[in-house]
Order: sequence, then structure tokens, then C-alpha cells
Amino acid sequence: MTLYNIAESLILEVASRNDLMHALDNHRIVELSYDDEEDPGGKGKRWVQMYCYGVSKASNDVVRVYQVGGDTKTIQPGWKLFRVDRMNNLRKLGGTFDEAKPLFNPTGDKDMTKIYYITQFDNV
Repeated sequence: MTLYNIAESLILEVASRNDLMHALDNHRIVELSYDDEEDPGGKGKRWVQMYCYGVSKASNDVVRVYQVGGDTKTIQPGWKLFRVDRMNNLRKLGGTFDEAKPLFNPTGDKDMTKIYYITQFDNV
């Protein structure tokens, strides 16, 4: 990571572990800015429900989310895997969610080698 990238991350308020854990534990719907460096069309604001936080097979901290709105290449809501270092300006919105979306795996995530936290639900 270059010095420029480090400075840019600090300026853009990269999502902190505490913010992520709070959103996961409290079932908060959050808004964030996401910058997919490999795809110019993958940049923009997202509204998401966070379900799982861990480490990807490529050794990056990641969050499994269900995107309910915002900028997306796929046009439709759905499951996404976001790198934490590409998430900025995390902001809790007013809403929460009490039920897991279909296909949620309460025991893990096939794209993660290590799990820090999985959101818990009474109905799963």
C-alpha cells in the first residue's frame, strides 16, 4: 500500500472494526461508499444489511452483505462480498432488520477462511 493510499484511507474515513461490529450486532442498515478499484463501474453509495465479517481467501478483511439499494452493476438487490479497505463513510441509517435474507448461512461463509463475527437471528 502506498503512502498516498494510506493518506487517502484516513481522509475518506475507512470503516472501522468497531463500526462494523456495531452494525452486525445491532442489525443496522448502513450506507457506505464503495470503491471497486478493479471496475470503474463499481464505485458509489450502497445501502446494505451486514451479515458476516471475516477474512477472504485472498487474505483481505471482507464483509458479506445483502445490498438493498444504491449503486450497483447488477441492478437488483442481492448478496455481495465487500472488501473492508474499499468501504468508506460508513453511516448507520434509521432502520434495522430482524430476519435473515434467503440463503443466509448462520454457520459460516464459503468465501471466507476466517470468521470474526456472524449476525445472529432468533428465526435461523
